[in-house]
Amino acid sequence: MTRIPDAVAVASLETHRLIVAVPNEGPAEISCNLPRPVAASVLRQLADGLDSPAGRCETALATGHPCPVHDAPASLSEAMLAAGAGAAEAFARGIRQAQRPAGLDALLDHLAAAMADEQQAAEEPPALTVEDVRDALAFNAGDRDQVLATLRDVLLDTTATRTPEQALAAARILLTAHARQLAALVEAHHTATRARWGLSRSTRGLLTGYEGARKIVTAYADGLADEQALAEGAANEQAPA
Repeated sequence: MTRIPDAVAVASLETHRLIVAVPNEGPAEISCNLPRPVAASVLRQLADGLDSPAGRCETALATGHPCPVHDAPASLSEAMLAAGAGAAEAFARGIRQAQRPAGLDALLDHLAAAMADEQQAAEEPPALTVEDVRDALAFNAGDRDQVLATLRDVLLDTTATRTPEQALAAARILLTAHARQLAALVEAHHTATRARWGLSRSTRGLLTGYEGARKIVTAYADGLADEQALAEGAANEQAPA
């Protein structure tokens, strides 16, 4: 660019790779279609450029305007440096106590560091949560074996990290669902047997056995569900507010 415009009428990611907006009030905003590490590197280069003599001499810092010596084109700067050095220094000494404006280089460096932190956070693998396991169960509700399909999906997801507590929670949830599947299967056999043979002296023992097995498996499922509820309650109490 040969000049600095007073305003930019249109700026979009279709025509720009990196857009930094610094309003008079409120936080700065960044939009870019560059990879975050590249954008962070560009911002650091801009900050490094502002550390150069251009725009950083006492005259520029005190006035907030380009210095006629250091910010001039190279050919003009060399000619003016000798002739105007004394006057510039005298002017600078007179306003040396003026308040230094906020440095854009520091702002750009801060934004670059923030983008680098966001990139690092984005690269960290997600953790396996109880919501993930329950969502997988709901997704596989129409499968022939809901629990088996969900166990397959959980084991295939190697991108998610698993702490011992997270693995134990997933196991409780899946075994609870599996136990309830078994209880429903026993109940179905109980119903089918009674419908076919009726209740008699010869079938009473079998039907009683089915009912006892269903109660045992259901109690096991309920116990696992209670343990998981207690574990989640304890985790919520320890979580920071």
